[in-house]
Amino acid sequence: MDGTDEVSLTEALVWGRKLIGEYERYYKGYLTGYERMELAATGSMLGIRETRRITGAYVLTLDDFVSRAVFDDEIGRYCYPVDIHASDNSAASFDGFYADHMKYRYAEGESYGVPYRILVPKRVGNLLVAGRCVSADRAMQSSIRVMPGCYITGQAAGVAAALCVRGGTKPAQADVCAVQRRLKETGMYLPHLRG
Repeated sequence: MDGTDEVSLTEALVWGRKLIGEYERYYKGYLTGYERMELAATGSMLGIRETRRITGAYVLTLDDFVSRAVFDDEIGRYCYPVDIHASDNSAASFDGFYADHMKYRYAEGESYGVPYRILVPKRVGNLLVAGRCVSADRAMQSSIRVMPGCYITGQAAGVAAALCVRGGTKPAQADVCAVQRRLKETGMYLPHLRG
């Protein structure tokens, strides 16, 4: 389904509603303890993993994940695995996806840096973005789109916006060191911050 197209979204929502009955029947018929379950509610909207992303001053890439990148303008560290789904249903696509999917995971204590520049759109002034629409390639979007990544980018965008308003600057000219210091004061994990 295409998350940018209302017809595609509607078709997917209708299809999902039809599937709910199948899931309910499966649970009641095959899972011990669910024989008398009743479906109380479903989400009102589809959970869409991926739609549009900005092109920012920097694009976070799979290479950054692999190298456990450190950035001068780091606003946080993150470690969620690359959790990308196959883009088609062919067996070859799924097999390749599964092998890659299991490959891009960190050991305990490993992480990659989240640079401030992924919040700053390349062609739009006076705007910061956060969450799953930050500047990242498809693989990295599948890591940073998860809630803790959204918290990191959201908190940094909020701090940067406040400092930009206070200082009369645009996000592209923000004092990133001041943003980092404020984030660190609020408990953000920034182990590579100098000073």
